[in-house]
Amino acid sequence: MLHNDQLFAYGTLTFHEVMFHLIGREVSSKGAIIKGYSAYMIKGKNFPGLRINTKASRTEGILYSGLEEADWEILDQFEDSFYQREVLSVNLNDGSKEDAYTYLIHSENYSILSKHQWNSNYFEENFLDSYLNMILGFNKN
Repeated sequence: MLHNDQLFAYGTLTFHEVMFHLIGREVSSKGAIIKGYSAYMIKGKNFPGLRINTKASRTEGILYSGLEEADWEILDQFEDSFYQREVLSVNLNDGSKEDAYTYLIHSENYSILSKHQWNSNYFEENFLDSYLNMILGFNKN
């Protein structure tokens, strides 16, 4: 069942500080995995894009719940135009499954993806602070 208040995040949005900077509040979250997809770095950027891959592929992330219409407007504006928000089945750490929105890269945009997979630890150590400074005040009009 689709809960239109849920987002599966796999890249920079897995960092609670990033979500808080964007939507201005805390939302419920839990660990999740999406199967059949992989997160690759966008060429020349320090963030990833999610694309379909082999059935054995899996990408770990966070399932956020409690998002409101205003949050979706901010997130849709924040995400670059090469992302498309779609519904995918997400596996929770407790073994259950839920449908949630996520931001995908479609095949016509695969050329923007590098061959390097996303590494959240590397991002956190090298780019998180500057990324937070970059997005500071993004949701302020």
